[in-house]
Amino acid sequence: MSPDAGPAPRGAAAPAENGSPGPFVAVVGPSGAGKDSLLAIAAAALATDSTFFFPRRVVTRIALADAEDHDSLTPAAFAAAEAAGAFCLTWSAHGLSYGLPSEISKRLKAGETVVANVSRAVLPEAAARFSRLHVIEIVAPRHLLVERIAARGRETPAEIDLRLRRQATLDVPEGAEGVHRIHNDRAIDAAAAAFIAILRRVRRSLPHPMEG
Repeated sequence: MSPDAGPAPRGAAAPAENGSPGPFVAVVGPSGAGKDSLLAIAAAALATDSTFFFPRRVVTRIALADAEDHDSLTPAAFAAAEAAGAFCLTWSAHGLSYGLPSEISKRLKAGETVVANVSRAVLPEAAARFSRLHVIEIVAPRHLLVERIAARGRETPAEIDLRLRRQATLDVPEGAEGVHRIHNDRAIDAAAAAFIAILRRVRRSLPHPMEG
């Protein structure tokens, strides 16, 4: 596949390269790994490049200042939106419902690279729905996961332990174009630089082996 010809004008849909759809980049990892922080940094760094799209998730939880920037719906409103076809991908975790907007399908068809935080359990559905799938797994040692979750002040030590025990293993669907891993156990700037570099390589559709 040819390299990018440069970003499309701001606000315009990026043309599909050679008529092919853009890749869906699923960002996965345990709670406390730093997925939301890395996504926020990458979205800001790539804000002027309209070939990337970072969708806002819809969650049945009130938006909090120290959490991801997401849209909130009540459980009833979420169920109604899902029934109306507002989402292209939904899942449940930790007593909450999550959804990605149906707009993603149009973005991918236009050739854009869509980057989103999803549950590892929903990867098979993502692979079935999106023709091109890349997975970026963010990992960190357990003691750092515990510290980061505890710093949020929303869960007791027992609840944190239960959350981490419930974490699913990474089972990458057959047909995924790439699997990438980032160890976010040092300065966030280093992990962010690695994350953005992977996104740019995915955008160029350059194949490379698992990193870790």
